[in-house]
Amino acid sequence: MGVQPQPTVPSRPPPEADTIRNLTRIAGILALVFGIIFIIVGVIFLIVIVGIIPIILGVIDILIYTNCNEIIKLVDIGRYRDAKEKTLVWMIIGFIFGGIVVGILLLVAYLKYDELLRYTPVTSTYV
Repeated sequence: MGVQPQPTVPSRPPPEADTIRNLTRIAGILALVFGIIFIIVGVIFLIVIVGIIPIILGVIDILIYTNCNEIIKLVDIGRYRDAKEKTLVWMIIGFIFGGIVVGILLLVAYLKYDELLRYTPVTSTYV
């Protein structure tokens, strides 16, 4: 019986993972800021019926923020395919409800996943 190859985990994640993490973090922060602003504007205009729309948009932006944090966690643990799928969903929601900037940042992060998924770490070493 020979020695079985042991998978090794790279000591540092690929640069694409850092880029995705940073873009998603920025998109999440912007979504949070927009969410807070929309909620404040909605509460101020709540006297008029129109105030409900900014409140709804604000809540959706805060949901985008929380899901961006979940995407970052998936990237951190190396579940890139799951993170890519989740990014696609929240990118679309970001474009529709969160603002163009949030959507564009998530789109750029989504496009980076292809480079990241092509990255293949060394999976075996002989001891």
